[in-house]
Amino acid sequence: MKSGYKITRDKFFDAEERKAILKTCEEKAIVDLAKGRKTWPVRWMLVHLAMYSGLRVSEIAALTIGDIHLSVQDPYLFVRQGKRGKSRDVYIDRELAKHLKRFIIKLKRNWDESTDPDTPLFAGRGGKQISTTALEISFKQAVREAGLRNDLSIHSARHTYATFLYANTRDLRAVQKQLGHSHINMTSLYADILPQENGTIANKILDE
Repeated sequence: MKSGYKITRDKFFDAEERKAILKTCEEKAIVDLAKGRKTWPVRWMLVHLAMYSGLRVSEIAALTIGDIHLSVQDPYLFVRQGKRGKSRDVYIDRELAKHLKRFIIKLKRNWDESTDPDTPLFAGRGGKQISTTALEISFKQAVREAGLRNDLSIHSARHTYATFLYANTRDLRAVQKQLGHSHINMTSLYADILPQENGTIANKILDE
């Protein structure tokens, strides 16, 4: 962890920005599906996954169909190529699980794409593992189409997930496990109060 590194407001999506990018992706995906195009359905899946799993872009690129476990009580993703080669299970919510299931079982099969266990979730040319650069560019396009800040990136989605996960659990260890941090010191950066809560606290003073 870099000395003096901080998780500041500009490093993550606020609640409205998160809603905006997901809404934009969903609307454009619906149009693309009606016209037989794949671009936005795939991009919507990417943005949803990045925003609600907290995976690093390299971990998303490495995901295979066999790494996605949806037919269990608590759906999860198996990250086999985390930082420093460490693997971990990342648990996901039911809406993301539902989206992944539809994407794999319905859309990829309709597109005559392989759904074999060793097939990448997001395939590049020739069905091989997609590059992290391609994922970053695709995510950035979603940011632009949603009319959001230029400094938001796919890594901002990871910060967003971590920040909101901590806000809802107040459990640093749980956040550490989900993100795959080697040291709790990095995770503790997310323990700062969310910007949205600062105004609430400030206004509580008026009620005293």
